[in-house]
Amino acid sequence: MSTFYKFRQEELPVVGEILLQMFTRDRSAFEDFSAEYNDEFLSEVGNQIKKVNELTQAPSLSAEIKKTTADLYECVDGIIPKLDLIAAYAQRANKALNIKASDIGVKQAKKEIKRRNIEGYCSKVKVVEQNIANNLQALKAKGYKEKLGTELADMTRQAYDLNLHQEEKIREKKELVLNNHIEFDKLWNLLSDISKTGKLIMKADKQKSEDYMFTHIIKLVRKPKAPIVIKKKPEPVIEDVKEEALAEEAVS
Repeated sequence: MSTFYKFRQEELPVVGEILLQMFTRDRSAFEDFSAEYNDEFLSEVGNQIKKVNELTQAPSLSAEIKKTTADLYECVDGIIPKLDLIAAYAQRANKALNIKASDIGVKQAKKEIKRRNIEGYCSKVKVVEQNIANNLQALKAKGYKEKLGTELADMTRQAYDLNLHQEEKIREKKELVLNNHIEFDKLWNLLSDISKTGKLIMKADKQKSEDYMFTHIIKLVRKPKAPIVIKKKPEPVIEDVKEEALAEEAVS
């Protein structure tokens, strides 16, 4: 698989949109250089950007992961009041317990919930359940009902299952991208072609030539909230432009 310069796979569609803007701006120069840069080429690049964007976004999987995550967090947040009740009963039964009330494990379990570490919570809550079992009569004497323990176990199982489902869908999304690496490579080859040719045919206009450099484009990609502006007026060339050009020649 290609290295994609310094870009991540999910950034390639954004890189494509930027280069497509510049290609459209300078299309006459591209056409003068080679008749291959025609409507068919433009359409091919646009379609490949769309295809890769759909792979990286995977709309249906992303929506399912988002829904599962929301359900998961709602579930574990609903566990906190149950744990608070258990802690309150433990405090009331403190002298009759075979451990300190503060060691029943509620604090540690709640900490994992707040960290959104579901596996960590499932591990810590086992300590709570064991301590309840070992001190059941003392807790019952202070008002604890076994129904509370059952609710805790049921909600923990639900959280475990949701977390497992979330991990499966995230893995499925990653595999979708991995299994379609050919599509990413195809887009990268098209973008590399535009970048390399753009730097060549725009050599007389140093600012435009720099626009096609990946070192310049990556700065735009990593600032998604800022509007993408393709400068049209020449500006003073910074000293390291030549060095960047030489570095990119090795990548191209």
